[in-house]
Amino acid sequence: MIEETIPTPGFYKKENEELLHGPNFVIFPDGIELSIDLKDTYTYPVNDWYYFDSEEDARIFFNLPLPETTNGI
Repeated sequence: MIEETIPTPGFYKKENEELLHGPNFVIFPDGIELSIDLKDTYTYPVNDWYYFDSEEDARIFFNLPLPETTNGI
């Protein structure tokens, strides 16, 4: 059985072995904002945040385990 992954594009950051996700934007305390519409214009990392097309890509990049999947058994 082939499992489909749900697209989860957005901004990701690894913090204390946890993966943080900003799907559309991230706003920093100093007012700087990352917006999904401008994702290709940034030089990453921006305050330790990166853009990825999926959570899986982010987990691989940050060397975090992939979530376990269920296959309907």
